[in-house]
Amino acid sequence: MSAHMLLVGPRAERIGLDGWSLTFLLFGGVVVASRILFARLPDRVAPMRLGAGALALSAVGLMITATLPGVPALLAGTAVLALGVAFMTPALFAATFTAVAPSERGAAAGTATLFIDLGFGGGPLLAGVVAAGAGIPAAFAVAALMAGIGAVGALAIPRPAGPPLQPAGG
Repeated sequence: MSAHMLLVGPRAERIGLDGWSLTFLLFGGVVVASRILFARLPDRVAPMRLGAGALALSAVGLMITATLPGVPALLAGTAVLALGVAFMTPALFAATFTAVAPSERGAAAGTATLFIDLGFGGGPLLAGVVAAGAGIPAAFAVAALMAGIGAVGALAIPRPAGPPLQPAGG
């Protein structure tokens, strides 16, 4: 997501969208609306499946942005990416909390947020290097590839064999 935010302005200007802040409004609106409208989805879908779906949507949105020309494609790619991002964090935390005992949830949340922070820091760095060498569309394509790899990886992670762990206090 952060690589998208880093490069969407220059991409928008190159394809003729002078008011490129519209992409930020669209992104934020889709994320907030999706989390409100689909608030129960993370409780109804297996966390790793939801995470894989979120990463796949993110990859599709980034690839749309990378490969299709024009303002409508940029806006569509932004909306699809935002839909994926909306479910990414809830899926990650649901997966984290179902995999550890209640007494370990604080440490697990700390570790999960560390990797989120590394992604937000490393993603733009990688995108900037790729964009400098091969152009902005290539940076979006590399980000899409990384999200796609993550989606496949999320589906490949083995599930615990036993019953789910009890919620805290239960």
